[in-house]
Amino acid sequence: MTFQFAVLGSGSRGNSALFSHESAGLLIDVGLGPRALADRLKSVGSDWSRLSAVVLTHTHGDHVDSGALQNMAKRGIALYCHEGHRENLKGDGGFEALDRLGLIRHYDDRPFLAPSGFRVEPVTAWHDGGPTYGFRLEAGAGRKRRGVAVGYLADTGTWCDATADALADVDVLAVEFNHDVALQQASGRHPRLIARNLSDRGHLSNRQGAALVGSILERSRHDRVSHLVLLHLSEQCNSEELALRSAGDAVRESGRQVLVHAARQAPAHPDLRFNPSRSSFSWKAGLAGKARRKGAGRPTREVVAMLPGLNLEIA
Repeated sequence: MTFQFAVLGSGSRGNSALFSHESAGLLIDVGLGPRALADRLKSVGSDWSRLSAVVLTHTHGDHVDSGALQNMAKRGIALYCHEGHRENLKGDGGFEALDRLGLIRHYDDRPFLAPSGFRVEPVTAWHDGGPTYGFRLEAGAGRKRRGVAVGYLADTGTWCDATADALADVDVLAVEFNHDVALQQASGRHPRLIARNLSDRGHLSNRQGAALVGSILERSRHDRVSHLVLLHLSEQCNSEELALRSAGDAVRESGRQVLVHAARQAPAHPDLRFNPSRSSFSWKAGLAGKARRKGAGRPTREVVAMLPGLNLEIA
């Protein structure tokens, strides 16, 4: 049984991530055009024909693209969105095409089943784009078989204990590390934009993301959360080194060993593929460049640490 989690794009110029189980795939957001998504999917060994559904976090333009919605309508791919998203997407040609074909599904705060057996649990986020959610995604579980869980949370200005509870005990945790506060304040941006980004309806800072990660790890079993993916890094107000350092500190304080990745705007990265066995996971991560062990010199895109019980291969 094969699983895959790949970030196809992460940042202000477009967001999308793939979670696949066997031959079926589910996308979180479609903030890239249909051709760009096709190229990114191809680069991680997938394509549009393998997608069974899309779940939408919110309706900002870097998370939903009208052309991608139109392509979904042509292919009969369902869109799962919150009822509150409908007003913001009203008049969008791609959304209306999906609606005419009966391909719009609505979620609330309760878990639901998406096509191909994906279990999706919405996780409340706080953002200025209307109703905004992260997700806990699960697939492959059976009566005597452990499945795989992915936690995904970006575009939120704050978090609470319920957030950490919902994302505990996942195998892959993807959390926003948007900005460094000092860089944000010194960015020269309009004061209103700075205030917005730093607010509880803006984006998580490195410090806030690290605090959330620490809280999730504290709640999680020691054989869970083997990969941490840092999402939505600001190109102007953050750096991979700063984000990785904050995340690494949170992991180190937890006493765990976790592989930490900084997601990219382009190309697709990271690409994590894994096969559960009876007692452990064998992971293969598609990484660019050489990864270094945590604490050995300057951080790269990955902070690497072997988790006991896992056989990790760096491709």
